Amino acid sequence: MQVRQQSPKSYIGDRIAQIIFLLCALFLIAVIVSIFIFIGVNAFRIFGEGGTFKNFFLNTFWDPIGALSSNGNPSYGAGGLIIGSVVITFLAVIIATPLSFGLALFFTEVSPQWMVRILQPLIELFTGMPSVVVGFLGLVVLVPALGRIFNPLEGGIQTGGYGWGSATLVLVVMILPTISSISIDALRAVPGSVREASLALGSTRWQMMTRAVIPAASTGLATAVVLGMARAIGETLAVSLVLGGQQIPQTPHTAQGWLYLFFQPNVNITQVIAIQFGDAFGNARDAYWTLGLVLLVISFVFVSISRYLASRSVYR
Repeated sequence: MQVRQQSPKSYIGDRIAQIIFLLCALFLIAVIVSIFIFIGVNAFRIFGEGGTFKNFFLNTFWDPIGALSSNGNPSYGAGGLIIGSVVITFLAVIIATPLSFGLALFFTEVSPQWMVRILQPLIELFTGMPSVVVGFLGLVVLVPALGRIFNPLEGGIQTGGYGWGSATLVLVVMILPTISSISIDALRAVPGSVREASLALGSTRWQMMTRAVIPAASTGLATAVVLGMARAIGETLAVSLVLGGQQIPQTPHTAQGWLYLFFQPNVNITQVIAIQFGDAFGNARDAYWTLGLVLLVISFVFVSISRYLASRSVYR
């Protein structure tokens, strides 16, 4: 077989293209590293200006400018904000995951093709819906509805519909299309021979889906969940519209107190950054940079987990 030799011009063109692609990759890496360094330098200043790691992560009173405290001293307790972000993210994922998996199974295993051709583009279109629209709908529809349902509670506690409950439901709507779309792709990647082998062994369609298809697509499904968590933890505007608080409410550790906590104005990390960062200055501004670093690290962990899961084989 005759091997065609590469001409000098083609070789030079390939080398130029390789150099350009390398420079682009190095530029992107430099930008990402610079973002981490810039935010990190600004974030760690707060710990040299009177703040401590213990106070920042364990205290729940957030008042960087000292406007709410009696003595006017600032307080950098971000524990309540971190708890808020973690709680609404995990609750939203717990609710959205089975719904997304069920929708994906319906599209790939049960639904006729004409229905898939109609409905799947709608789901993909809904993935790009602006978060402000979802947040506005939550503010004018969901918050008043929850207020009517849970107001008043026994013991005289009044709820307004704002809080973690509304934020959780808004996040479910935000991440449901993301998890569903990735789950559909993961299930479609399972070869048809897996389904045929399961049915040939006497499995029903339900047994085939639960014992053959889902285990074979477990890596892709797990990646979908992690990416949904990454989207939820960083969601800002939609959540800010329905939280409506300045501090985490102080409630008794009872069932009634927890219900009050979920349906009263509350906080999370992204809300205070979006609303309060523009007016902050001096040491207070450094405190918000620290919150941004915490959020960036959490998102980076989620993305790293998703990349690890995506690198694994579909089959064990």
